[in-house]
Amino acid sequence: MSTTYTYSQSETFTVTHARHIGAKVATDLLRFQRFYGRPSTDTIDAYEEELIALLKADYLGTVTYGFKRNGCWVEALRYHAVGGAGLVADDDPGRLRPDADVDGAPFTSFLTHNSRWSSLSEAERQRFEETLPIKRPSGSAPGVESGYWVTDRTYSAGGRAVSRATIRRF
Repeated sequence: MSTTYTYSQSETFTVTHARHIGAKVATDLLRFQRFYGRPSTDTIDAYEEELIALLKADYLGTVTYGFKRNGCWVEALRYHAVGGAGLVADDDPGRLRPDADVDGAPFTSFLTHNSRWSSLSEAERQRFEETLPIKRPSGSAPGVESGYWVTDRTYSAGGRAVSRATIRRF
């Protein structure tokens, strides 16, 4: 006679998990600040708070932070929300390029939402957006000035993750 055991795990994504991921993204932004003098600490704090809220509510599609010149990303980090990420890596932040030419390129951010966001009513979206520290206008996603996106890190907690992509030069 043989005995079979089954193991199942259920995990609820909490604000603590969202903060874990948000702190890693904030660490990347602090490295940008160290290398390039921007963004400000207050801006990083606001981006982190916004990201935590979006992750907790499961409304994040992608968010890109970086330097934009002539309508294109010069140096940037793009984070893409990954659902059902129970067994993915939780990498350490870092390994950013310290020598990009960001002269004349202001620091900015671009955000997209996922399908859960699309299913909300306009009133529900407005109520949620009122809680965020950043008020975002609508617009089109910028392209890349020179190079292409390469996924290089994953930050995960509580069964969810964000994959990070950086710009690789030609």
